[in-house]
Amino acid sequence: MINDEFVDEKNSDLGAGERAFLIAKLESEIELLAEGENSSAACEPARNALVEVVKNICAISGSYTGANFERVLGKVELATQGHSEVAIIFIRCLSVDGLIPIDETQNIMIRKLITLCENYTPAILKIFKVDRQQNHEKINLIKKIHSAICVNYNPLAQVPNNLKEFLTQKETILKCLKHKVYQSYLEVYNFIPIRSKIEALIEAVESHLSSEGADYKTSLEELERIVSELSFLLDESKSFFTKKYATPLLTKIKNEVDSIRENSSEMSGAVIELKRQPPNSAEKRYPLHQKDKELKIIIPFINKGPSTALDVDIEIDCGGDENIIIANEKIKCGDVRPGEFAVCLEAHIIEPAKKLELTLAINWKEIFGSENSQIYDMCIEGQNEKVDWNELEKLEPYSLEVAEGDMFVGRKAKVSNIVNKLLKTPMTSTYVTGQKRIGKTSLAKAVANNLEIENNDFHSLYLEYGEYCSTSPQKTLQSLGVNIFNFLHDFFPGTYQQTPDFSESLADLNMMARSLESKSPQKRFIIILDEFDEIHPEMYRSGPLAETFFANLRTLAARKNLAFILVGGEKMPFIIGAQGDQLNKFSRESLDYFSRSSEWDEYIDLIKKPVDGKINWDDAAINAIFNLTHGHPYYTKLLCSKIVNASIKERDTEIIVSDVSKDMVFLLSELDTNAFAHLWKDGINFEREKTEVIELKRLRLLVSIGRCIRENSRTLEDIEKNINGSQLLNQEIAPHLSDFQRREIIYEKNKEFYFTIPLFENWLKEFGVNKLITSTLGDELEEGIKRAEDEAHVTSVEIQKLVEKWPLYRSQRVDGERIRAWLEQVPDILSQRLMFKLLNNLRFIAPLEIDSFLKDAHSKIVRDTIGITTMIKRSDRRTDILITSCDGIGKSGTQYARMYAKTNSISTSCIVDLNSLIKKITSIDLENPAPKAIVLVDDVVGSGETLSKGIEGLLNSIGSHLKDLKIPLLVIALIGTEEGEEKVNNILKQHSVINKIHVSEMLENTSIAFPKEGFGFWEDLDEMHRAKALALKLGTKIYKKPLGFNEQGLLLVLPETCPNNSLPILFQSKAGKEPWKPLFERPAS
Repeated sequence: MINDEFVDEKNSDLGAGERAFLIAKLESEIELLAEGENSSAACEPARNALVEVVKNICAISGSYTGANFERVLGKVELATQGHSEVAIIFIRCLSVDGLIPIDETQNIMIRKLITLCENYTPAILKIFKVDRQQNHEKINLIKKIHSAICVNYNPLAQVPNNLKEFLTQKETILKCLKHKVYQSYLEVYNFIPIRSKIEALIEAVESHLSSEGADYKTSLEELERIVSELSFLLDESKSFFTKKYATPLLTKIKNEVDSIRENSSEMSGAVIELKRQPPNSAEKRYPLHQKDKELKIIIPFINKGPSTALDVDIEIDCGGDENIIIANEKIKCGDVRPGEFAVCLEAHIIEPAKKLELTLAINWKEIFGSENSQIYDMCIEGQNEKVDWNELEKLEPYSLEVAEGDMFVGRKAKVSNIVNKLLKTPMTSTYVTGQKRIGKTSLAKAVANNLEIENNDFHSLYLEYGEYCSTSPQKTLQSLGVNIFNFLHDFFPGTYQQTPDFSESLADLNMMARSLESKSPQKRFIIILDEFDEIHPEMYRSGPLAETFFANLRTLAARKNLAFILVGGEKMPFIIGAQGDQLNKFSRESLDYFSRSSEWDEYIDLIKKPVDGKINWDDAAINAIFNLTHGHPYYTKLLCSKIVNASIKERDTEIIVSDVSKDMVFLLSELDTNAFAHLWKDGINFEREKTEVIELKRLRLLVSIGRCIRENSRTLEDIEKNINGSQLLNQEIAPHLSDFQRREIIYEKNKEFYFTIPLFENWLKEFGVNKLITSTLGDELEEGIKRAEDEAHVTSVEIQKLVEKWPLYRSQRVDGERIRAWLEQVPDILSQRLMFKLLNNLRFIAPLEIDSFLKDAHSKIVRDTIGITTMIKRSDRRTDILITSCDGIGKSGTQYARMYAKTNSISTSCIVDLNSLIKKITSIDLENPAPKAIVLVDDVVGSGETLSKGIEGLLNSIGSHLKDLKIPLLVIALIGTEEGEEKVNNILKQHSVINKIHVSEMLENTSIAFPKEGFGFWEDLDEMHRAKALALKLGTKIYKKPLGFNEQGLLLVLPETCPNNSLPILFQSKAGKEPWKPLFERPAS
């Protein structure tokens, strides 16, 4: 018997199809009419088509044509259905002059039409204000409704051809599609399904443009499917809307999609190569001579694209080398995006070796088809085993003291320039200026050293400001005069008769210099006054003392046997500005950061020379240090010292770029404000009280900039917003920023501000904000929320310490940059701290733990149940059990089944899938003996739902056989929850008491993000609920189960995957407008 509902549905579909056909015919007849007024004869075919549509909608029986339109209109009034649809059809046809036969004599017909529209389309008439007018005015307004509504949909026909540009119009398109009143006007033209399909098309375009890897192919196929469905729908629903608006939009999208498909093979290819040419393709040399050492050997690769490589795996063959064991002989990398990536070989040194030769076979698939492979022969070189590490530990190769003699590296051109001026007659005095700690003192001493080596008649005096400064400028002047006089007196032959007086002038030094010149004409004296810009303001500002002092300097510097090198920081320009006329014969030598273009060789020497022959610096590491320090010698030495000390501690002679980023993090945590104080203290030319005020304002500005950088906002507007309430007026911000720019502390790029020395920027962001607040002497800068954010900020040191605890994920290290990027997907700093707390409590299982789990499980549940078997040779393997898993071939269960077999010396022939297992059990006979046990291996038992269903299905098929044959089903899970274990155990025991489950490690509350009882690792319930709300908010956008499968919220990561019971923010990616990049993306296959 045929179901009545099916008949009704079929008839309904037929009716809808007939109506769509009649409407399409009406629209095609309307297209043939000319614009403007049409004759009655010309409109006859369209009018006939209109009558057919009306008859169909209102179920009017009888034979009528357009000539009977008035009678048909009367029938509509009496109809029991379709009034709203017919009213809309009439409004549409009234827009075509002459189609509906009304004129001034047709008052009755006009009244009937208006009444129909007012009764059944009131919302449409209301929006166009068709009320309170005379009938002839109303009908004229109704005639204009169709064209007015059409204007709303013009954006559909005007979309760009390019998919990316098309998406820029998304909001405009959705807005015009969602107009509720206009939507009701178009319903009769099958608008609702068309609108839904266009919205699906927009989502599909968005998804495709942001997809990568295997998702790219899937998203393209989905896009093509929706294009095809929309095309079919438009063909079935022809109307003015489809022809003028929907079809043009679809055509443009379809052409683009067809083009993508045509070029797919070319654009979806992937080429994977070693980043470094073989044979020496490893990241560096390794200490292969250290017996029993565990090594992580990094091999850098590059995917040259243009697309993602799928299912990348690498096989390693070490040949017959027994000195070194590689633990992971096959590495699964999953999908690899274009760009650089690296794999990590875990090696154990059995016996010392000088090199390790191996062969790598890398295999991958392209998105649309072909499989590729490449084989490379490689050589891992050993490090220098003769390095005396004990001796190195006693040295400080990158001393921060003033570099003298062989310790001074670089600046050859600067040294030579000043030396040449002093070798000439007369000698030319020099003043050296530049930022503090840039190497000015070392430069001056190198000049003096070179001169004394060049000529024995050159003698130099070096005076720091602290050697002659005093509480008053007069005493300072006297002390300076005495110091210089005593120096010159040591070279005076015989006895100098006069007693000099330096209480008001240095003039008596001129007499000494003149006497020396006459008695020892060949001798030359160089006076180096360091920190010269620290002299008392009265000694250089306008006044009798300043004028006398600089007149004395000018006179002394003019002598043939005497020259000065004045060394000063950023206040030197103020001194020169005040006394420049007196020093116009001094040459200026400015010292800046090392230049990459003109001083690169010297910069390399600065880094390499102190440890030459002992430790090797990779070029990329040197480049990274330059980028972090901008070539600043002081910070370069600071960073190099930290890196080399770490290298010595680890007994590692090779320094590579990853060492720089790793050790920089720990250096930043050790630095205090004194390492950078000159950046805000120097270059201020005011009295002490005002100087302190300016310093304080600079500090407030730096704190605000640091906070802005934490939030990835760097514009002037951002800084002004952040600085509110910090006792720095808005009008003061721009001048202080300009001052920092003038001093080359900060530079502006694309209206954003950056620090010239990135190392300082990193310090300020990570630690400086909190430390500088302390330096503002009780400044009310930080309000409650900002103080909380400062305390909550996740530092790079915390991230680095976390990274060092984690094992590899899919044979690649999750580095600090990836963790920082993951955190910063949530801009709120307090929320970032909650997310970091989740990471800190992650249970990250290492491969060695899995081996241990599988051995222990075999001993406790399998061997204990079925006993041991005798092995005669080491190569013997057990064959009396069957091993299976609940998931399919190639999935994680099968992988762990293989590991279980290998770890416990069981033949891999014992591993079978579920279908094969069922066949084997159901065909047991004398020729096919029964196994002693079936071992089912799984990775995680979270809720137990998936595993219990799989086991129940298996036991429903073969449970009775197993019970009759007394074959136990032994389930081994690596890790699980008590809830999951109980669920699985109940299923097992329902079928047979000899069935068992063993969970190697039971997850504790600390590995569950939001435990049902208590608050786990959170400080209190409030903090836990805030974190849960955040996880739900983020998870809802990316996954159907925002807290993971069965809402368990596990914090669990395995070496090759992240279980779906874990929080989705850890493993689930999302493309589109609000993308999400996880830390532990699950493999696509």
